[in-house]
Amino acid sequence: MESLGLIVGHLLGDYILQNDWQAKNKANPFAGHYPGRWLSDEGGGAYYPDSQEAADAWQSKRVARNFGHVACLVHCLLYTLAVWACSFWWMPWWGLALCFAAHFPIDRFRLARLWMIHVAGQKDFATGPLSPWSIIVVDNTFHLLTLFLIGLAARP
Repeated sequence: MESLGLIVGHLLGDYILQNDWQAKNKANPFAGHYPGRWLSDEGGGAYYPDSQEAADAWQSKRVARNFGHVACLVHCLLYTLAVWACSFWWMPWWGLALCFAAHFPIDRFRLARLWMIHVAGQKDFATGPLSPWSIIVVDNTFHLLTLFLIGLAARP
């Protein structure tokens, strides 16, 4: 029954409670390096953008990246609450902390996609006609594996 509770909690948190805002923004990428150059003069130096348009575009990406942190935090909190709602009678507090701590980097940094492309040798599987479903399945496998390991460690 405990395993079923973890699966239902996962499904509630990752699908039922996740809205479009969370899904679209939780993995906003790093903005990249500032588009400019260091100009030094006798009194010190300053960093000047290559153009105002480039600086404005970079600033927008930076804001979106920070917004992504917030979206992912909200998603992971709701996910953890869903797992707790389905396992509160046996799950210790540290299990929920691990659930949150593991879920954040998996979603924030798209670890399933990175795993498929850079570790598992599944670049065509991750980018071809089966994408994005192949990535979704690997992502779910990561989350369920995490919950399985937490369940083993917290076994009542």
